Amino acid sequence: MNLFKQPWHFDKFRVDEDGEYVKCIGHFQGDWDADIIAARDVGVQDQPYNKQDYGHAANVKSKDHVEEDKENPDGKPEAVMFRKINFDKHPGVCPMFEKIVDYLQMNTEKKLTQKFNDQFPNDQLMWHIDNLPGNPRKERVIDNPDFKYQEPDKIRFLIMLEDWEPGQILQFGNKIYTQWKAGMALCWEWSTLPHLTWNGSWRKRPALQITGSTTEKTIELIRQSNASTEHRIK
Repeated sequence: MNLFKQPWHFDKFRVDEDGEYVKCIGHFQGDWDADIIAARDVGVQDQPYNKQDYGHAANVKSKDHVEEDKENPDGKPEAVMFRKINFDKHPGVCPMFEKIVDYLQMNTEKKLTQKFNDQFPNDQLMWHIDNLPGNPRKERVIDNPDFKYQEPDKIRFLIMLEDWEPGQILQFGNKIYTQWKAGMALCWEWSTLPHLTWNGSWRKRPALQITGSTTEKTIELIRQSNASTEHRIK
């Protein structure tokens, strides 16, 4: 089951259309202001890019963040990407966030990661592929015989919790998102699509990052939704 084209083409001048590799599935409607405050009160943790210690399938972990440092000699591989809290570790603290997760009808028998993702002014998550350490160059991805795709039922959602502010950017492949309204939800081809987020505004940029395995109902939701769809949460 593939919801998106795969792999990404790695042509930086090609135009990507919504729904090819990344899709806006509409907007969640609800009042979660109290949840944002509660999540911040619990305490968000800094997430530097080169200290994630992550990998998946054959894409092995970057020991002592060697890949990130090697790939970014002119930058700051230790820069903070965002601040986060796994709100599912604090049941009842963020009830509206929990309802959004329930609405997605993910497979709860498999690992389900539920993060409140708070990107402060100047935080950036560089051009990357989720769980692939370092620069996602074509030769490290689709030209790499050791590269392996995510399991086909894996999906990640990014849900923006407040209206866009000038200076906030989301880029997935060659598709750039700005001027969003609160509740905008995206999902994407997780294995080969590079993307980035940057907060160049003067305000924090809160979002939810929900990662797990789909059910048939999740797939139906994605396929039947578009940028104009409203998902009401009460």
